[in-house]
Formats: sequence, structure tokens, C-alpha cells
Amino acid sequence: MFSSIQITNYNFTCIILYRHNIQRWNNLKRVLEWINSFSGAEVIIVEQDTHSKIGHLNFPAKHIFTKSNMPFNKAWAFNVGLKHATTDVIVFGDCDLVMDPQKMINALRMLDQYECVSPYSRVIDLNQNEVNLPLEELSKIERPGRGETDIQKICLAGGIIMYKKDAIYKIGGWCEDFVGWGGEDDYQSHKSKMFLNCYEQQGTTCYHLWHERGAPDPTPYQRNLALLNKLVQLPL
Repeated sequence: MFSSIQITNYNFTCIILYRHNIQRWNNLKRVLEWINSFSGAEVIIVEQDTHSKIGHLNFPAKHIFTKSNMPFNKAWAFNVGLKHATTDVIVFGDCDLVMDPQKMINALRMLDQYECVSPYSRVIDLNQNEVNLPLEELSKIERPGRGETDIQKICLAGGIIMYKKDAIYKIGGWCEDFVGWGGEDDYQSHKSKMFLNCYEQQGTTCYHLWHERGAPDPTPYQRNLALLNKLVQLPL
């Protein structure tokens, strides 16, 4: 389990997306335990499915269910959560990512100077034996992570990304034209870099909780890739 030490108060809203399976459910509970170590955090869970499948949570969080028979639309769900946020700092996150709480706070404090902050520069994919380790133990993992090679760069708006609320509205939130897997975080990164003052925190690691990975459906992925290539070439 993760550390339960309460971190210095910092008011922010963390929006987490969710679609149910048992591994995501276990990961979500661990992420909520991590987020609730921040004494100033407002947590919003946006569940997108045919019917709600979230069970009882022992953590304070707003649960918003959005009924959908369509493939998962990450951007739409993020925008839904954004409408319910009550703080001036917004953190968008996946339901399977955690990082050192103090380094998270360090990144949040950079929003005093910047409009958009990416809090880490590499991602370590945990295996089944590591997924329940305390954060203090995760920090001892020494193998290279994603973001340390030219093959797997870290996307600015992929995983966990932080904004001032007025900045995310300034760029129109997230583009909901990307349906299914891929493309939405790349386009969000493009918009953010074009229109906002962005900061990428270096030398900091994020940990990706283990779950089985299925191959993405190639049809929506290719459509999203074509849409991304079209949008980034539009004159701004």
C-alpha cells in the first residue's frame, strides 16, 4: 500500500477517468489512496460506461457517471469532470498512475509561474510483484523508464497533466473528436505548447500500476492518427 502521510495542504482538483474491469478497480483504489494523502485535493471520478459499475469507495470523491454505448472518449470525460471542478488548479490523471507526493506538490507550485505543468519526465511500468509496494520502495527501482530513450518519449499531456483552470478554458478544454484510443493527448500537448506557458519537471518519475494490456483496436487508432495529423497542420 501507499504512504498515508498527509502532505502540506494545496488546493487542486484531480479528475480521474474510469471504465470498469477488476484490475482497473484495484488500481483506482490505490490511486485514490495516493491522491487523498494531499489534504487539499478535490477528487472527481468520471465513469463512462453502459451502466455504473463502481462499488463502494472508502475515499472522499465526487462520482460522475456518463452513460455511453460508444468507445471510450477520454477527452469528453475530462471535459465533463472539468465542469464540476471547484478549484482554480486542475490535474487530469489516469486511474493507474502515482508519483512521489512531495514532487507532485513541487510541480503544482510551479503553476504560480506557468499555465501548464507536466510533473514527471519518465514512467516506470510496474510488474505484478511491485504494484502494491509503498511509494518509498518504488523509489528504489533503478531500471530505465519510458522517457529515457528516443523510442518512447513522454507526451506533455499524457498520463498526469496540470493546468490553471483559466488556462484549460483558454485552449477550449480537450478535443472530443478523438474517439477510442490514441491522439487526444498528443493534440492536447500541441495546443498547450502553442498557446500556453508550459513547464516540464525533469528528473521525476511516475509509476504505472500493473494491469493486463490488450491490443488497441487499429481502426479508431488509425482514424485518430489521421485526425491528429490534420489538426496539427491547420493554421493557428
